[in-house]
Amino acid sequence: MTLKKIAKIVAVIAALCALAAAVYFAVKKLTGKEKPEYFDDNDFFECDNELEIIEVKDEEEAPAEEAPAEEAPAEEEKPAPKKKAKKAE
Repeated sequence: MTLKKIAKIVAVIAALCALAAAVYFAVKKLTGKEKPEYFDDNDFFECDNELEIIEVKDEEEAPAEEAPAEEAPAEEEKPAPKKKAKKAE
């Protein structure tokens, strides 16, 4: 293939992409923007906004049961073995 033939193919592909973009933006502009539809919450459920206040007497708090502490035998940690230093030659 010659350089002219490759250039023509690239130009055709670029032209098709530009044409597709032009059609996309034209359709998008012609359709216009949709306005959002807002709903009133009172249309869906009824709310009288009257709250009922209930007073509760303080209950005596029972002492929390303590879980028996489990004692694990202390394991002695062994020191890591020291690495021998390499001597530079």
